[in-house]
Amino acid sequence: MGPQGGEPDGPFDIPPAVPAPKAGVLDAAKGDYVLGELPDPLWSVPGALSKDSPAPLFAGDVVVTGAPGGGIAARSVVDGAVRWSAPGTTPRGRYLSLSDRLVAAVGRDGSLVTFVASTGVPKWTVPAAEAAMLLTADDEAVYLVTEDGRVRAVGRSDARVRWTAGVDADLLAEFRARGLAAHGRLVLTVPDGSVLTLDAKTGRTVWRLRDRAGGVRPKVALSDRLLCVSGKYLSAVDVVTGKQVWRAENFKLPEGQVFFWGSPTLHGEHLYVSAREVLLRFDVRTGKPSDWPYAGLVQCDPHSPLVVQGNGLWSVAVSRTEGGVNVLSIDPENETTWAFRIVKNPEAYWIEGDADRVVLMDGTTLTALPVF
Repeated sequence: MGPQGGEPDGPFDIPPAVPAPKAGVLDAAKGDYVLGELPDPLWSVPGALSKDSPAPLFAGDVVVTGAPGGGIAARSVVDGAVRWSAPGTTPRGRYLSLSDRLVAAVGRDGSLVTFVASTGVPKWTVPAAEAAMLLTADDEAVYLVTEDGRVRAVGRSDARVRWTAGVDADLLAEFRARGLAAHGRLVLTVPDGSVLTLDAKTGRTVWRLRDRAGGVRPKVALSDRLLCVSGKYLSAVDVVTGKQVWRAENFKLPEGQVFFWGSPTLHGEHLYVSAREVLLRFDVRTGKPSDWPYAGLVQCDPHSPLVVQGNGLWSVAVSRTEGGVNVLSIDPENETTWAFRIVKNPEAYWIEGDADRVVLMDGTTLTALPVF
């Protein structure tokens, strides 16, 4: 038990998650904004991020980024004010939300450290984790890459190492590996273009897809057991068995042009993905094109993340010098489109969405945008 009236003080006494207050969906019919005009950002903080900050991470009522003075910092999703910071961590090791209750990060000494998401109070730590980079987490464990390139699972209930496994892949190469854990599987998207899947309980390799992205790290999105994989191909496999369920046909391009699929995102029965530079929508169950009025008509940066928030699909389009955040309605009864021409760093941006807001990382500026 913790002090009366305070937080529990044991390393595994974790307070409940503090949910993010919803920003609310804007409605022009209610006077929230004027049709044909863009609403103002919810908030914007120049100089909020380090130049090497990973993508913003929502964790309950805070958003976590690399801090300009070193380490990581958590800001309120409501107004962007700093809630807490952890200067002894390294943003390059990435960070994870553990059920919105804890934020896990890599210490400068390779330790695995955790903080209460809403307050930054330190909780359990693994001093000798030898962590180089965090991959992902599920209800049982945090998964990381060690300094010598192996995969390690650390239990969330006791901070003990469950297993450590060598894999036939360089997980720390440029465009480092990413992870996804579900249905007893740890899915690794690898810089060599393959997808490597381990048994989450043992670290044993279960299945692998090779050359899925032409030597570039593939992107994945999960719908129950259906793992959608994009890169050189767009396909869906059973995440447990690795068996292919469907594969989309590539577009025909002029000779000499390289084709690839961008980052996929899922919403309900639909898969949104860019085919090189144009946005498309598919039926996630069959891989067949889905009727959407904007399909093939709107361009985005091929490397842009796609975010569904409110009634819109959010993406980023850039030139060599600037860019913008585009929003397209996914509601057949709503024809709203927005275009925030505010991106000043076309080579250093990202977007994430949660609780009726989209956060834009633009160089070292962090901005929260409203949704419709």
